Amino acid sequence: MIPLIRHATSIAALGALAAVAPYPLADPVHTSTFRPPAPPTCEDLATFAWGGFTLDDVATVEATESDPTHCRVRGTIDTEIGFELLLPLPADWNGRFIMGGGGGYVGSVQNQALGYLGSNRVLTRGFATVGTDTGHRGIGTDASWALNRPDREVNFGHRAVHVTAEAAKTIIRIYYGRDIDYSYFMGCSRGGGQGMMSSQRYPDDFDGIVAGAPAYHWTGVGALFLQTQQALYPDPHDLSTPVIDAEAAMALETAILEACDGNDGVRDGFMTNPLACDIDLASIPGLTDDQRRAAEVIYGGARVGGQLVYPGYPYGGEATGEWPMWITGGVGARRSGTPNLHYAFGTQMHKYIIFDNPEFDYSTYDFSDYDAWEADTRRTAKLLNATDTDLSAFKTAGGRLILWTGWSDAALPAKGTISYYEGVASGDEEVDDYLRMFMLPGVQHCGGGPGPGDVDWITAIRKWVEEGEAPERLVATKSSQGEVVMQRPVCAWPAEAVYKGSGDPMREENFECELPPGR
Repeated sequence: MIPLIRHATSIAALGALAAVAPYPLADPVHTSTFRPPAPPTCEDLATFAWGGFTLDDVATVEATESDPTHCRVRGTIDTEIGFELLLPLPADWNGRFIMGGGGGYVGSVQNQALGYLGSNRVLTRGFATVGTDTGHRGIGTDASWALNRPDREVNFGHRAVHVTAEAAKTIIRIYYGRDIDYSYFMGCSRGGGQGMMSSQRYPDDFDGIVAGAPAYHWTGVGALFLQTQQALYPDPHDLSTPVIDAEAAMALETAILEACDGNDGVRDGFMTNPLACDIDLASIPGLTDDQRRAAEVIYGGARVGGQLVYPGYPYGGEATGEWPMWITGGVGARRSGTPNLHYAFGTQMHKYIIFDNPEFDYSTYDFSDYDAWEADTRRTAKLLNATDTDLSAFKTAGGRLILWTGWSDAALPAKGTISYYEGVASGDEEVDDYLRMFMLPGVQHCGGGPGPGDVDWITAIRKWVEEGEAPERLVATKSSQGEVVMQRPVCAWPAEAVYKGSGDPMREENFECELPPGR
């Protein structure tokens, strides 16, 4: 008989209880001859009556070069939260479930767990996996769906991931006829923030979470995005050329790398720890006063009424990295229809989520009064921010959390991830029992860049959760046309990879993890 479902009062559990109905009960007289019914086929799932969600499309998907044969289940929770659950054949299931996050403002069913490590995908590894659109439709830079819709903001902020996980677990239990062994979450950017939110609001949902480049402090990041745009595009009617143009960005990057690239013993176009770079912006030639002031905002972070509300960006990647797309202007401007992605995300957040005012003008918002800013953003912070550094409930539940960020991330400052980790660590001396953080040199937002960014996070979190093997030193890989061109170790914070002084710097065995001076 199907096992009893946990949390029987949840939406997903109600669905499970309804779904059990087609199974015959044991004959009380002839129990010795009773045999449990076979689990349902993929197509059988569409015939069940579910409570709290509907299945809109159920089909067996034949094997491809990327994935084995599997059961695809598409459904809707309530009226708007869409999801897609992929189920390996029963003989191929490894007993585990992994949910993948989404990017930006989401708006379509996304599953970031599917994109890790190329052909070694989660379905090939035997995971059942799910993704959600978080309850609305639209492109990733558009927040107009939130205009005067607090219900959608709640779903986007935290609820959709939770109820999708519950619905997926219910279907999995019915399809395989048994409970899940372990449950995981993996995401980057917005997906990383979703993972952090789960650890804080729903600590029992996942045994292990990998949160990359997490968008976890929406109001702080929103202030940073607006302030960079006020400095770079002070005239809202002229978005053609940023104050820091391509020539100024190149001057910044050239001077920074000249001063600091060799600090780690290897000149390779990026820094192992940009925080160790000591350079005076005033010493960089060829910059105007306005360009220096704009650079100080980008590096210095968002300040409201004199208080730092979100840290700025480490040095690196100003001209050859993601600055043109995210901060100053370039490819991302053409793709999003705005000067850059800071402008896109920052203005959309304030127009449709914080103020419910499509006429909001970023150039006139005043950041001089902290109390006024806090009042303006209080409701949004409660819904979207995953800033609670008390993870005691997650710790008690036995959860494990890996944070990671690329040092050259121009979307979300690496120092923001560090700030969260340090906040947790300051309140719990046992932080290493359940939280580890890794900083990836030369890696941009969720990957890419001159540094190696491919890490087998799935194996790392599984070993920690299932075998008690806490990650200390992981291997990051950079490939080109299928060939490995560089590998480096990435070390659990605050340790960093240090070149031994000899051997090929493209090979990870020629580095060792060491604590920086003073740690």
